[in-house]
Amino acid sequence: METREGPAKRTVHPAVLVIEDDGVIREAVARHLTEALAADVRSCADLGTALRAPVPDVIVLDLGLPDAEGLESLIRLREAMPSALILVATARGTLADRLEGLRQGADDYVVKPFSLLEVAARVEALLRRRLPSPAPEPAGLQWDEGARHVLRRGEPLPLTPLEYLVFSALASRPGQALSRPDLLRLVIGPNFYGYERLIDVHVGHLRHKLDAMDPFRYIATARGYGYRWDGPDLRREGSGHAR
Repeated sequence: METREGPAKRTVHPAVLVIEDDGVIREAVARHLTEALAADVRSCADLGTALRAPVPDVIVLDLGLPDAEGLESLIRLREAMPSALILVATARGTLADRLEGLRQGADDYVVKPFSLLEVAARVEALLRRRLPSPAPEPAGLQWDEGARHVLRRGEPLPLTPLEYLVFSALASRPGQALSRPDLLRLVIGPNFYGYERLIDVHVGHLRHKLDAMDPFRYIATARGYGYRWDGPDLRREGSGHAR
């Protein structure tokens, strides 16, 4: 698949380390962060290998590693790499688990099963703490990525969570055609297998909400394949928190 940087371009590629023992999830997350953020992504399946890696800007950390019990991996990584920002990505999703993870040094916390788009948004939000913001680009719409809003004339559009994720997948790759399976993988997750035409329904609703008078103004159909963003590159703002 073709890769390209989204509107938030940087002169230096951010370094991300993905630590995940599930090979399917590890590969999917690493590939998506490489494509979506133009990141320099390394990945590994255990804590021992991670501790020997160069210190990255952001670590995406699963807590269920074969050589570390629970929060042990988070505590040891925080001690070994104090400058790295850590996004915990785990199935341990109770409120007590999340609070304890944040107390032990996590900078953010996402619970499995997660959307690849959500992981990328959270990593991007962490990177904004240390990397310079890009120069704004003019656009007919505004995208407040942190608050997960699409604005038209300053007012947020009433998008459902799935419509927003479809928008995010397409608008972050202007001009690049995405197949229906690719969109489902990005929106719902790497392990989703289902009815591909489901994406058509959400694209149709999204088109009319973006511009009811001209529904094909922003999203074009790649016949027999999928969809692509044909509108302007959008300014991606960061107010609020990516959740």
